[in-house]
Amino acid sequence: MKMTARPNRGPHPGPGANSGASAAAAGERSFAPAPETALAGAHARFGRAVMSVYVGTAAVAIALLVAALVTDLGDEKEAARQTLALETQVRSYYLARHLRLLADELTRLGLRSEVDLLDENMEPERSLLRLTHEKSAFFNVGVAIVSPEGEVLWSEPQSFLAAGAPVSVDRLLATLKGTHAIQVAPGAVEGARSSVLYVASPILRGGRFTGALLGAIDLAEGGAIEQRAGSGRGIVLALVTREGSVVYPPEPLPFGSAAIGKTVQTTEPGVQDAELGGTPMVIAGAPVHGTEFTLLSLAPADVLFGPARSRLVTRLASGLTLASVPLVVLVLFLRNSLRTFRKAEEDAVRDERLRSLGEAVDLIAHEVKNSLNGIRLGLDVILQADRTGLEARHRQAVAGLRWEISRLSDFTTELLSFSKGVVPRPVSIDLGELVRKVAELSGEAARNQCVQLDVARVEPPVRVRADPALLHVVVANLVGNALDFAAAGGAEEPRVLVRVEAEGSQARVRVMDNGPGVSQTVRPRLFEPFVTSKPNGVGVGLALSRRIARAHGGDIVLEDSQPGAAFDLILPAEAS
Repeated sequence: MKMTARPNRGPHPGPGANSGASAAAAGERSFAPAPETALAGAHARFGRAVMSVYVGTAAVAIALLVAALVTDLGDEKEAARQTLALETQVRSYYLARHLRLLADELTRLGLRSEVDLLDENMEPERSLLRLTHEKSAFFNVGVAIVSPEGEVLWSEPQSFLAAGAPVSVDRLLATLKGTHAIQVAPGAVEGARSSVLYVASPILRGGRFTGALLGAIDLAEGGAIEQRAGSGRGIVLALVTREGSVVYPPEPLPFGSAAIGKTVQTTEPGVQDAELGGTPMVIAGAPVHGTEFTLLSLAPADVLFGPARSRLVTRLASGLTLASVPLVVLVLFLRNSLRTFRKAEEDAVRDERLRSLGEAVDLIAHEVKNSLNGIRLGLDVILQADRTGLEARHRQAVAGLRWEISRLSDFTTELLSFSKGVVPRPVSIDLGELVRKVAELSGEAARNQCVQLDVARVEPPVRVRADPALLHVVVANLVGNALDFAAAGGAEEPRVLVRVEAEGSQARVRVMDNGPGVSQTVRPRLFEPFVTSKPNGVGVGLALSRRIARAHGGDIVLEDSQPGAAFDLILPAEAS
């Protein structure tokens, strides 16, 4: 359909012009989030960004700390191993030196002139042994003179080897006869503990083996092996033979002597890991020079590496504490900031509501005042005019009264609808037919404003389920808005085009005008209630129209259009 305006382009409101849409035409044409929503989003994004940056930085720092601590732990473990090996070597050196001193003492005694087993007189030898044993701290078990046949000729004290030479002495004598070299071997004395070492030195006269001096020491009592240095740290010292027999310590070991014997047979000088009796151990071995013994230091891994692990845990706990304290402070700061922000937000919302209420009151008062002024002027014409032309003036005054009363009624109806909410009662309707009928009601307003109003034909019909009365309000608002802006745009041929079309599952009503378009100054507050840039508007129409559209599952959007503006009413199409 087409409605052509008269030549007069000035606005000429008359009775029924834009009924039900005059207030709605004042609505704004843009949308922006509420200020408090934008502030809340900005604060939330800031908080998340700060927390993300801090947590990321803290994670990197803690990862670097853990890597450094793990590296330090490995270095400290290696240092503990090297220290254990060095201590074992030092103890082995001092044990070998102590045994060397014992051997030198027996060699010195064997070179004394009193010691002559060929003269068959033992009294000088007995006096010498008694004297040297009483004043010497070398041999804490005893000293004896043994014949080439292995017979004990004399011992000091006499209880030492009193019952005859043990089997181990026979082996010593056989070795001494063959090598004439000092021998050190594990020994056994009746009633004595097992940590006894024999030191045997040959007695030579004219290069002939005439007997031997035999000294015995108890390693557990003589201090030859300083156990206290290791026992305080849980380290066990053991002296073993090449075959794996444990000479020292005398008491049974918790993980068994057999396990040590088996380990020493495969132990190279240095440090190695082993498991004894189900306990992880670190074993350091060092040979005792001049003997066939090996000195072992056996340290439980938990004991040896315990201090390093404790330091790692302490440092890690300190690092985590240092990282968590600023995090706690940051969380408390953000909470206080959020509390302050919420209070400021509430104040801002309250001020915004008061401002909006003030604007609404001002606009409502202005609209009511205009209507009341129109009614007063009409009554004045009726009451104060003379008889000449009375009937014509009465008709004009009554028409003006009816138009003002109708405008005021429509305005209050829109306010009530906006305040109470929208509850549609949908039925199946032909959207194109409804739009055509509503546009026809705006025809007189279009002619009065000298605007050409065109409604495109719709084929085939576009059906939707909607409330016809509510859609009437929306279409009337959009068309009335477009007529007002087209008339005020200054175009040579003001025009409004209304088109209904179907796009897939959606139905669309597009209302376009060639007016001045939507200015950038009013875009941020489009669809807000009680906001208008027109002197005769209240700013409820577009807000109410969008609310109705969304109540039907649709929306109203502003599309870019040059020149002018284009509003789309989008609704779900009825399923066929």
